[in-house]
Amino acid sequence: MRSSISLGRIGGVPVGLNISVLFIVAILVAGLAFGRFPVAFPGHSVALYLLAAVVTAVLFLGSLLAHELAHAFVARRDGIEVEGITLWLLGGVAQLRGQARTPGADLRIAAVGPAASVAVAAGSALIAWLSAAAGDRPC
Repeated sequence: MRSSISLGRIGGVPVGLNISVLFIVAILVAGLAFGRFPVAFPGHSVALYLLAAVVTAVLFLGSLLAHELAHAFVARRDGIEVEGITLWLLGGVAQLRGQARTPGADLRIAAVGPAASVAVAAGSALIAWLSAAAGDRPC
């Protein structure tokens, strides 16, 4: 998978977007701004729904990036060269050169991505819980 748009480097790892990511972002923004958000939080402007949908789509891409960065950093720590990360329509891919030297390294590289996703979910749940406990209402 090739990157169409370079986002720079994170921790020395080149990160990019494939043009196909724009389709999933458009689907997310449209579905949230004109579907879910007006139903869940009625009475706000279209501009606010669009802004919230764009922020949500960017956070979604950020969670995909965290997942792939976890794979890349652990692979690099285990001596595997990382060409880069590309986010695309169906998620992301960390492009690694070579194979893990041991089954344990392979397991660590494979498991850390989902572990990062669980950590992002737990952090998001904690923020939601703290917000609710503080009495904040969305929008």
